[in-house]
Amino acid sequence: GGSMLLHGFVPFCLLCVASLLEILVFLGSGLGVPGNFHSLVCFYPFFFMILVSQRFISWNVGGISSPIKRSKILQALKRHRASVACLQETHLNATEHQKLKRAWVGQIFTADACHKKGGIAFLVAKSFPGTLDLLHADRGGRYLLLKGHPQGLNFYLLGVYGPNVPDSYFWGSLTTLCSSYRDHPFLVMGDFNTVVDASVDRSSALLVSSRDGRDLPAFLDAIELVDAWRLLHPTERDYTHTSRVHGTHSRIDYVLTSPSLFSAVDAVEHGPLEISDHSMVFLDLSSPHSWTARRSWRFPAYLYQDKDFFAFLCSKWKDYVRFNTSESLSPITFWEASKAVLRGEIISYVCAR
Repeated sequence: GGSMLLHGFVPFCLLCVASLLEILVFLGSGLGVPGNFHSLVCFYPFFFMILVSQRFISWNVGGISSPIKRSKILQALKRHRASVACLQETHLNATEHQKLKRAWVGQIFTADACHKKGGIAFLVAKSFPGTLDLLHADRGGRYLLLKGHPQGLNFYLLGVYGPNVPDSYFWGSLTTLCSSYRDHPFLVMGDFNTVVDASVDRSSALLVSSRDGRDLPAFLDAIELVDAWRLLHPTERDYTHTSRVHGTHSRIDYVLTSPSLFSAVDAVEHGPLEISDHSMVFLDLSSPHSWTARRSWRFPAYLYQDKDFFAFLCSKWKDYVRFNTSESLSPITFWEASKAVLRGEIISYVCAR
C-alpha cells in the first residue's frame, strides 16, 4: 500500500514542479527574463518525462471481443498509468487488434489469436520515451518479442501466454528464440499458466500440476531470468488468478527480468482484481537515463562499524537464501540477483535512519 501511495505522490510532486516552471515561462516572457533562461524552462516537458519511472503492466484480459470491455480495459490501463501494457488472451485477429490503438495508445504490436484462442498485444503509450521494434510474433498467439530503444539503451521485451497443458514444444521454441538474443537484458511479462514454486504460489494442493516447479524454473534458468516480484516480496503469499470453480488462488502471472535490468526496478506490485479474473502485475522501471548511473552505486563505508546494520543484513540475506534456493536456479543468476536485492535493502536501511 505504501509503495502504491508513493508512486502516486511522486508524479503529483513532479507535476507541481512542471506547473511552476510553466508559470515561470509566462512571467519570464512578460518581465524580460533572459532568453537562455526562457529556453531552459521550456525544456521542462523533457525534464518531467525522464524523471518519472516507466510503468509496465502485464494483464490477462480473458478475451476482449466486446467493444464495451475493450473500452473498460483501456480506461483501466490509463488510470493505472501504463507506459507499456502487455495483454494476454485477447482472442483478437489482426483487424480487431487495431481497434485498441486509440486514446492514449501510440503504438501497438500483436501476436494475433488463432481461431479466437490466445492472442497477445503490447500497447505503448504516446508518452513512452523511446521506440519499440517487432522481432518475432508467434503464429499461435502465444508469445511476442520486441526490442526496446529508450533513450539510446536497449532491452528485449517478451510477452507470453503459456499453455495450460504439458507442451514441451512451446517451452523449447520459446527458449530457443530467447537464446538467440543474449546481447541485451530481458523483461518478460505474461500469464505462464504454471508456477515457480507451488508451495508458495498456489493456495491449495488441489491445483498443483506436474508442470509446477519444472517448466517455468527451467526457462528462467536457461535465459538467466529472475522473478522480480518474489525478490522484492520474499516472504509474502499473494496471488494473481482466482479460480471461481475451485475457490482457489494462484500466482501464475509474472514479470521476469535479467539480473542486470532488475537493478533498475523501482517496484513490482499486484493490482486489484477488476474486469478480468486475473490481476494486473505492475513493474515500475526507473527512467532509462538512470540505468547506467545506478551501476556506480557504492556501499556506504561507515556501515562497516554499525552492529544494527550487520544484524539487519544477516536477516535479509537469510530471507533471500531461504526463498531463492533451488536446483533450477543457476549460481550466476542467484549471485547477480542477490546483489540487486541487497543493494535495495541497504538503500532502504540508510533512508530509514
